[in-house]
Amino acid sequence: MRSTCRFGFFFCLITCLLPLMPVCFGADSIAPHQTASSGFYHPGVLVNREQLDFVKRKAAAGLEPWKSALAAARASELASLTYAPHPWATCECGPRSNPDRGCKDEQHDSDAAYTQALLWYLTGEKAYDDNAVKIMNDWANTLTGGHKLENGPVQAAWCAEVWPRAAEIMRYTSTAWTPADIGKFQAMLATQYVPSLVGGSCENGNKELSMSEALINIGVFNDDRATFDRGVKMWRGRAPAYIYLSSDGPAPVKPANCEMAIWGNKGHTTPLVDGLLQETCRDSGHANMAFAAMVNAAETARQQGLDLYAEQGKRMMAALEFQAQFLVPNNAPVPEFLAFNKHPTWEIAYNHFHNRLGHDLPKIAAVLPTNRPTGVNHHMAWETLTHAGVGDVGLPPLAKQ
Repeated sequence: MRSTCRFGFFFCLITCLLPLMPVCFGADSIAPHQTASSGFYHPGVLVNREQLDFVKRKAAAGLEPWKSALAAARASELASLTYAPHPWATCECGPRSNPDRGCKDEQHDSDAAYTQALLWYLTGEKAYDDNAVKIMNDWANTLTGGHKLENGPVQAAWCAEVWPRAAEIMRYTSTAWTPADIGKFQAMLATQYVPSLVGGSCENGNKELSMSEALINIGVFNDDRATFDRGVKMWRGRAPAYIYLSSDGPAPVKPANCEMAIWGNKGHTTPLVDGLLQETCRDSGHANMAFAAMVNAAETARQQGLDLYAEQGKRMMAALEFQAQFLVPNNAPVPEFLAFNKHPTWEIAYNHFHNRLGHDLPKIAAVLPTNRPTGVNHHMAWETLTHAGVGDVGLPPLAKQ
């Protein structure tokens, strides 16, 4: 049959090859910042495409801290080229994960999926591509009984904070994940996670803040505006009640739809000062899991044109500086009954408030170099790699309210 193309052989050849270009050229071939009919920017859960390109260039040039952060991710067991997921049909998680029927496996696998997804994009190595897809497919084809027992809801939150990060990267930068498998994964998030999250929690604030981030992230990946909005509403109800400011008055803000949260621990309290977190008296770990969830949710919202940071920025900056004063190299005397430790977080908040907005945060600025490169603990994952020095690269304009 004679060709009907009237624009020349090479034009026709290119036109015919365009559908195959993602297969031929890998992660760099798929157009960045696609916007779905729902109005969400993709990829846009915690990171965006231009941001990942920025990190990729910096690491390839051997620049710090990206070079060391990428090396740390590649050296992690989560990045094993022979990684084998361990999916469960039902996750049953008691207090402190006792019993642990699928809990640590699920957490480990969600963190591994995110790690391998990042490494697929940043290195272009096909094994990471295949591994990330396999981990997510195995869980989507196995998990049917949801999350049970006392820690079931927060377990669902911890993992649903991370799964959509991996899923966003793979869906919009890889051709290895089929539309049918993407649909199964979306259904898993909607049926096996969302029901455990939407009721929130009136216990310690770290739980509800993780739930809010999880709903926001699922909403973006599933192009589900209602779920996204539920997460935003939950965040707005809990965030101001988690970090104290003297402008709150003699008592902290009460969380929405709950009684006053517990600010002490085992009968011990500490004076209310700017930046004190609701669980500071409990321990440094839970306080910073909450802080990271609060910041991560605001970061994904900002990736979608919604500025939650602006609503609670004074609290977040106060929390950064309050904690940092007690850490090396600042070394202020630690108040009685309190303890402060380093955690694999603070990079995302510092990037926003200092690198994007120009706020001076000298205490946390002094701590960050001693904390790099950050690793993984639950939803606190590879923050140096993804957010150190990225500024506002790839951010969309703020939506009109």
